[in-house]
Formats: sequence, C-alpha cells, structure tokens
Amino acid sequence: MSNGILGNVTFARHFIDQVKAKGFRPEQILSAVRTPERVTEVRRYPGQLRYCGAGVAVVADGNHLITVYADQVVTPLRPDQMADPEARASRRLARG
Repeated sequence: MSNGILGNVTFARHFIDQVKAKGFRPEQILSAVRTPERVTEVRRYPGQLRYCGAGVAVVADGNHLITVYADQVVTPLRPDQMADPEARASRRLARG
C-alpha cells in the first residue's frame, strides 16, 4: 500500500465545489488521502499525485487538494481533452 498524505491539508475552491456538487463524504476523502489503495502521478501536471480509494480519486499538489472525482468511472471526454492524443486513444472516447 502506498503512503498517503499526512498532516494538515489545504483545499482549492474547485475541490470544495466538487465535493459539494458530487456529494462525496468526508470519510471517503480522508480514506483516499490518508490510506490510499493506490497513488499515481498525474501525467498532464508534473508534481501532482492522484490518491485513490473509497470510491474517489483525489488530486493533490503536496498537501493542497485540487480536485476530486469518482474513481474508475468512465466519463466522456471534455472539450479540452479532445486534442490530446492519449485521451483520444482512451476507452473514454469509445464510450463517450
């Protein structure tokens, strides 16, 4: 199991908005960042890590939580992703 974020965290406004809009529970967020099932690098933004667990994926830059979304849920590509060759080759485009 990978190490999670320890100590205090700060929250981006976008993160707070996503938590509220999507109805994630505080326990889900804490579980993902404190005892993640897996941690991966965010290829598009070097230095950012994705902490996954309890059904959520939390993206952080150090101890600053940037965004959160449902983990392993396939969604259509956003307009800004349509020019990204890796995104266009993903299974998301086929389902979108």
